[in-house]
Amino acid sequence: MSGTSLSEQKNRIALLIQYDGTGFNGWQSQNKGRTVQDEIEKALHIIFKKNIRITASGRTDAGVHALGQVAHFDFPGIMNPGKLCTSLNGILGQEIAVRNVYLVPDTFHARYSATQREYLYLIYNHPRRSPFSLNRAMWVNYKLDIDALRKISSFLTGEKDFASFCKKTSVQENTVRRIDEFLITGKNDLIIFKIRGTAFLHNMVRIIAGTMLDMLKNKTEPDYIIDILEKKDRKASGKTAPAHGLYLSHVTYEPELTEMESAF
Repeated sequence: MSGTSLSEQKNRIALLIQYDGTGFNGWQSQNKGRTVQDEIEKALHIIFKKNIRITASGRTDAGVHALGQVAHFDFPGIMNPGKLCTSLNGILGQEIAVRNVYLVPDTFHARYSATQREYLYLIYNHPRRSPFSLNRAMWVNYKLDIDALRKISSFLTGEKDFASFCKKTSVQENTVRRIDEFLITGKNDLIIFKIRGTAFLHNMVRIIAGTMLDMLKNKTEPDYIIDILEKKDRKASGKTAPAHGLYLSHVTYEPELTEMESAF
């Protein structure tokens, strides 16, 4: 449902956000460096003349991009989603865009209500660099075998312990996660990993991507990825792929945000 009508009953707002993470120290507010959260909260302060804290579907690290980040905040008053969307985009710099504003129930939570998250990892695969892939995709200058990558990825779907594929600081938490879909497509010089699951560990997608590329380079058999999983040790996996190839592309909710009253 779409529209820009006023609503007095709903005071929880969800934002659909895109950003180029190149110039940011990640999403989350911190003591040093620019963050996406800080920039949006500053814009909200200008509009509402009060401090407003926003909560995202998940944190993204420095250099990571978003095509479909979702964040929510509470506002005690009448809200016109269309006007808010226009106002935010008028204040925010060009690295951040609010694509839509939704009026959501007070039970909605950007992080805890999410049922699935989808990430893309982009690889520019060509012998020579391109200025158009700079800070947008990982550059690999030797030919990648997409079929071999697909064979490796087939062993990673389903519920598994991904302790070998997360930052060491994450190992204390439960490292079991479920990957529902892992698709690899190639067009021209661009290879795209699309990974969809309920939740992901810190650096999980980047370590998976880096490990798969290491396996190809070393001519390792595809099923060796099973051995890496079973070791449950970060030292068993490969390099962490660069942050600038990673995109948070979509967050799924039930019901979907498209069913809520919105700016568009």
